[in-house]
Amino acid sequence: MRIAVLSDIHSNPWALENVLEAIDDVNRIYVLGDIVGIGPRPSEAIDLLRRDSRVHRVMGNHDHNTLHGTEFGPTDIVPRRPHHDWMRSKLSVDQLEYLAAPFEITLSDGIDIRFMHRHPLDCGSKVPYFDRPHPDVLDDFYSDVPGDLLFFGHTHFPLDVQGLTGRRYVNPGAVGAQNGGKASYVLMDTSRGSSSIERKEVPYDVEAVVEDLEKEEVPYRHFIIRQFFGRRL
Repeated sequence: MRIAVLSDIHSNPWALENVLEAIDDVNRIYVLGDIVGIGPRPSEAIDLLRRDSRVHRVMGNHDHNTLHGTEFGPTDIVPRRPHHDWMRSKLSVDQLEYLAAPFEITLSDGIDIRFMHRHPLDCGSKVPYFDRPHPDVLDDFYSDVPGDLLFFGHTHFPLDVQGLTGRRYVNPGAVGAQNGGKASYVLMDTSRGSSSIERKEVPYDVEAVVEDLEKEEVPYRHFIIRQFFGRRL
């Protein structure tokens, strides 16, 4: 079975559409959360996924905040509630319900594979492996999570580490933010009881995202444009 793993789309249909076009031949798509938040087009991003029957998804902290009106997340630098209130105002009831996904999905296809945003018990706090993605740090952080292969997102940065326990940890990187205009994802082939994993990138129009953030007057857009799209204002 051929599988694509995506994470952190962040209301960016420009990037998501390019990725979906590149993976039109896969059997399943696993989305590791944060479909919304940060970017200017949450409705369009959700609808692209809703139309694709191959998609399986988990909830990320931005999805959780948008759905429930919370400020749950990894940092207190920016107050989130106005931002996620704005996101929620752009979504229909059906689109909001789409965000109500589980925190973890399990796939058994020769090996035990787990998909999550950050951790099955906490989708949004800080992670100790951001600055030290060492095998022992990852083994310790995920010691209470079973599985041979763990996929997670949240940090926006790709990671592929073999733990000291023999388990593999993979972050596909972000589709829609903090990636220099190249949407990142991974392809996996689970045939014959093993997993072959390859990270891929496709370009997207960063300037279109930045212009739309300004046009739509997304709350905290100036911080977002600097922090997540690398543009000086």
